[in-house]
Amino acid sequence: MVMKGIDPSLVEQLRSDAEEAASETIAWRREFHQFPELAFEETVTSSRIAAVLSEMPSVRVIRGFGAPTCVLGILREDIDAPALTLRADIDALAIEEESGLPFASCFPGVMHACGHDAHIATLLGAARILSQRASLLERPVIFLFQPAEEGKGGAKRIVDAGFFREFSIEAVLGLHFWPRLPFGQMVTRKGAITAFSDRVHVTVNGMTAHAASPHFGVDPTVVAAHILLSLQDIISREKDPQSTAVISFGQIETGEAYNIIPGSTHMWGTVRVHDLAVRDFIQKRIEEMVPLVASAHRAMANVEYMRNYPSLVNDGTLTEMVLEKAREFFSSAGGGVAELERPLLAGEDFAFYSLAVPSCFMLIGTGGELSLHNPHYDVPEDLLPLAAAWEAFLALSL
Repeated sequence: MVMKGIDPSLVEQLRSDAEEAASETIAWRREFHQFPELAFEETVTSSRIAAVLSEMPSVRVIRGFGAPTCVLGILREDIDAPALTLRADIDALAIEEESGLPFASCFPGVMHACGHDAHIATLLGAARILSQRASLLERPVIFLFQPAEEGKGGAKRIVDAGFFREFSIEAVLGLHFWPRLPFGQMVTRKGAITAFSDRVHVTVNGMTAHAASPHFGVDPTVVAAHILLSLQDIISREKDPQSTAVISFGQIETGEAYNIIPGSTHMWGTVRVHDLAVRDFIQKRIEEMVPLVASAHRAMANVEYMRNYPSLVNDGTLTEMVLEKAREFFSSAGGGVAELERPLLAGEDFAFYSLAVPSCFMLIGTGGELSLHNPHYDVPEDLLPLAAAWEAFLALSL
């Protein structure tokens, strides 16, 4: 992939195109936000994406590649050249929305709390711009609307289904809106940009008893609490403090009645690290400690440790080209460009694409203080036209 000479006015033309279509892009975003769907269940979402793409000139739509809810849009497949893929994730999270937005989720316990609704709308906006300027493209562009990013590895399903065998693809680009970064700033880095992201399931088996007579049973909830606290000692007292890692448990299920000591407790959590050796060490210690802590409290416990997402590694050459183009694009947009000093501890299944072809994952700052996966999270809608124009610019200028 090489960079070519571009009309200096192209940036302004694309931004103008995006601003003219802003009301439609925002309407798409609100629609997707209002009807969120969990991983591999995005039937309404994917149908709407396919319908919008089908109305765009010269875009061929493919549904169900690798997963029933995956949608591909292909533009200028008549060009005999390797394609560029632009990817958006489309699934939501199991979170009860508390944003108070007039277009808040209609589905109890499900919310677009990671901005995937905005990612979809942005990529549809880019597709619309490019379909109207298709004659300027020098290679095919594939718009990949991928299900199940949130822990279920939808990207791996797409890769395993032969995405890179079926299509000649030169590079993959991904974009994510990101809080706590300056509004409108484009941020990325060469090399690793996300962590290894693993899942942990701990099952604690005790003995049921009346809550008034806990000594006749073994309380798995209390044992689970001891396990949870003990595992944090791996981070604070066993791991080299100069290496980065985190162990977090976000889900605990136990009991069915307030006055009964339950028979079992389940905990689900995640481990995030940047170094493979640290990953191996933490997995080993978790698998050793959990049954021993349980045994010390007269219970039994087992661990299911799942190595979920690899680290996402941005290709150095491609990322340098993206940064150079970003300086050209964002100099007039006002947000600016920056490089991350160190990788995030976030997990991202875009990593599976980066294992196969040169890839670059980018962040655009929202300026917000609320973190991702917060029930009040929202993406500033005036960023959508900017991001759509940026993705279109990359497709035309790289």
